Amino acid sequence: EGHMFRPMAQTVIMALLASLAYCFICVPVLAALALGGVRPAGDTRLIACLRRPYTHMVTWGETHPRILFGGTLVVLALSAGLAMRLGGEFIPQLDEGALAVTTTRLPSASLDTVLASVTKQEQILRRFPEVRSVVSNTGTSAIPTDPMGVNETDSFIFLNPPSTWKTARTQAGLVAAMDDTLRRELPDALYSWSQPVQMRMDDLLSGVRTQIAVSIFGDDLTTLADLGDRVVAAMSGVKGAADVAAAGDGTVPLIVADIDRTQAASRNVAVQDILDTVEAVGGHVGTRPVIVDNAIIGTQVRLDPRTVTSAAAVAALQVRRMDGQGNVLLSQVAHVHEVDGPPRISRDRVRRRMVVQANVRGRDLAGYVAEAQARVAREVKLPAGYTMQWDGQFRNLQSATRRLEIVLPVALGLIFALLVVAFGAVRPALLVFVNLPVAATGGIVALTLRGMPFSISAGIGFIALFGVAILNGVVLVSEIAALRARGMAVAQAAFAAAESRFRPVMATALVASLGFFPMAFSESAGAEVERPLASVVIGGLVSSTLLTLLVLPSLYARVMREKDQD
Repeated sequence: EGHMFRPMAQTVIMALLASLAYCFICVPVLAALALGGVRPAGDTRLIACLRRPYTHMVTWGETHPRILFGGTLVVLALSAGLAMRLGGEFIPQLDEGALAVTTTRLPSASLDTVLASVTKQEQILRRFPEVRSVVSNTGTSAIPTDPMGVNETDSFIFLNPPSTWKTARTQAGLVAAMDDTLRRELPDALYSWSQPVQMRMDDLLSGVRTQIAVSIFGDDLTTLADLGDRVVAAMSGVKGAADVAAAGDGTVPLIVADIDRTQAASRNVAVQDILDTVEAVGGHVGTRPVIVDNAIIGTQVRLDPRTVTSAAAVAALQVRRMDGQGNVLLSQVAHVHEVDGPPRISRDRVRRRMVVQANVRGRDLAGYVAEAQARVAREVKLPAGYTMQWDGQFRNLQSATRRLEIVLPVALGLIFALLVVAFGAVRPALLVFVNLPVAATGGIVALTLRGMPFSISAGIGFIALFGVAILNGVVLVSEIAALRARGMAVAQAAFAAAESRFRPVMATALVASLGFFPMAFSESAGAEVERPLASVVIGGLVSSTLLTLLVLPSLYARVMREKDQD
């Protein structure tokens, strides 16, 4: 998953290095040439309008520091509670402009019946004005890169632009409307909704075409089927569950031929001849190809399907004797009977596997998985020798979170060390670092108000936000240190620096916020990834700027005064 954000990180690093070199080399020269005879400009109208209420607020904070600090702590506590309820996902689901629905019918359904149902399904979907075209694929093609049974169909639904939609304004609403219509008019099938690219990614991640796959490993097929049904029942009761089903659900009639080796030996019939005869029902591949004009052509023998329509017809097949003295009936050398069995037996890591698949709609993926795992563990007890494994997109979020838990503390530690070196003391560096949790508060509130869960995109936004928050803190604390070096008292220097640094701090925050504003409300392709990042930066800049200009001066005056008294 790191490949997605590596180019962004490299671009930011190179831009910062180039900007640093420009500031040290070019800016002093250009400033001397261009601003030599220019008098310093006053506040712009915007800054002047913002400065008037700020002056009253900072004066009030100077006289009521306890209320100011207490309110800040209350906001931090509330944001921590909101953060616990955000939920999470790896990356926001992108709108691909098309839908994909996998339809699963009874395994015993004939191809003609399935094709007739698929035709009716396409007609139902085309009734929606949002649908431009529908293309369906049933079964497995000649090149089995995507093996499916004849009872399984992938339908790709190509949509018109969202601005023309009438049934629903969102893709989730449109999927819900289509799903309800199909289940009402064609109730003899299971429907699983996704998008073409997303479906392939899910298939690569978990082996199924849904966001979540729960694999149950064991030996007995009946026990696996029972466990699968119980897991389906448990997961279906969790809020946000959609398309929950056991893969390969149902049974198909099978004709079983058990060879009686004693009877076969007494009648001089080879076991391989019995197997070849039975195999010819479905298609026996010949071991000796036919050569025609130097061309080697493979052969296949298949009995007429009309002659093997039942177990009795199969039992009446004739098998040749090895001595060439006529034939015997298959029923004389094998026990032929009909049973119901599973349509497929899945294996993974040399063990039989039952897969329960599910999608999530209406809530975050990580939150659903955590609740579903707890409920399944509580309601489904695995017998000895059986194991369960959860797979899906949430694994990427877990992996990325584990990396951030290592990388982020290391990065913050290095930043703190640089601040200590820059200020020559620990306390000023700690005061600057207070900006980080307050900045995170604004980002968390912004995500909550917009109904967005935490994602890697939001995580990148927090990292970008921390950089701007640290910068504003450094600007203010450096100015306070400069004023104190001139002999000014601690409290006087703190509030004087807040007044003098108001314009650069506000300029930094406004420029960054306005730059991210179009991303926060974009509706273009790929905007689903941009919106969380921009929302975090804008919300965090609001809170960190308020802290820098209101809380930090009072906090600096109190902390550094106590230091001086010590």
